[in-house]
Amino acid sequence: MRTEPKAARPDADRRSARRERCVLRCRITHGPWREVVDAIIRDLHEDGARLRLNSRIAVNGRMRIEIQPSGAVHMADVAWQRGDEIGVRLIATPDETVERQIDALRRAGAQLRQSGRPPADDDGY
Repeated sequence: MRTEPKAARPDADRRSARRERCVLRCRITHGPWREVVDAIIRDLHEDGARLRLNSRIAVNGRMRIEIQPSGAVHMADVAWQRGDEIGVRLIATPDETVERQIDALRRAGAQLRQSGRPPADDDGY
């Protein structure tokens, strides 16, 4: 009797680095409207993480993960989603100072647009 070799399970652990189990609160910002979702990081490894969302919503593409209460920020791409759990690939850790400056510029631009006043001319530029 000939037997076929067992195929690897689709959910087999294919990580290149050992994962560390943890329970860390985080806030995810994702999508074109920058929706915010609270989540728990359940395990973490060098290249990614597994998160449990506090609500069942579809999350895909690029996201910003802010770890609470430290405020550390990571950019990640969704690798998979099953129910309220997602796996992400960590792709960058932006400099928080630069990110805060960008947010401040966005808020200032939004305030100018809401006021209806044109920006002041600057002779130097």
